[in-house]
Amino acid sequence: MTASGVPQETPDFSGEWVLNREASTLSAGADTVRSGLWLIAHHEPTFRHKAAFAFESGSREYEYELLSDGRETVSTHEGGRTISSAKWEGSVLVVTFRTEHAGGGMTVSFRFDLLDAGRRLRAAEELRGTDHDQNNVWVFDRR
Repeated sequence: MTASGVPQETPDFSGEWVLNREASTLSAGADTVRSGLWLIAHHEPTFRHKAAFAFESGSREYEYELLSDGRETVSTHEGGRTISSAKWEGSVLVVTFRTEHAGGGMTVSFRFDLLDAGRRLRAAEELRGTDHDQNNVWVFDRR
């Protein structure tokens, strides 16, 4: 809602997105990426994200589904658990993953926004709590 009480339009991130390596600003480690593809199905409030990356050291894939209402989802895995959430900050969707385990924890957050009349997706990533904390700006072009 805006201050006037009128519901605010939220962007739809749905689509097939190809990594624009040249437009991205990546930290050491992330900068070894060769290619990336994101498939997003966004039907408010459901945000489904499937990612595939090719790095110099091999490939990495992941997927998740969250609701954009800020509600936390908890998943358990070997040696720990992850608390995930998605929430709107104006027209930016903020997705956060907090992983907790016996040796400590880490937080990864993404700030998704659309650029160039929806032809480009920017995901500002912040990774904290590891030996390789990072700030990355991933830029994807709509396929």
